[in-house]
Amino acid sequence: MQTSRTISILLTLILCGSHGFAQGDSSEKWLLVEVTNANGQPLKQACVTFVPKEGEIIFRNADSRGHVKLKSPAADMYRVVVKVDGYEAQKREVAIGSSNETVAFTLRARENR
Repeated sequence: MQTSRTISILLTLILCGSHGFAQGDSSEKWLLVEVTNANGQPLKQACVTFVPKEGEIIFRNADSRGHVKLKSPAADMYRVVVKVDGYEAQKREVAIGSSNETVAFTLRARENR
């Protein structure tokens, strides 16, 4: 009786332990930047720059959905700058909290002068 209970407890710990590891992978902190035009269409050619208060500046290009995902941000505060040819650039201060953050940028077409 005692042996079967011990085995049951060990199996429970093993199963819960492996589930806990899987959760650890999915709980990775990230900052997602979404870039669209005024019509809501993704701007896949967007250049997104992450400027921390201290440390390395990070440059990324948006994917086909207009998204840039910065995984495991090293800093708590970034200035995010978004640029696309033919559109007005935008920048914003973004605070990284304990949860994942999503920041949306809607760029306006630059007027020809």
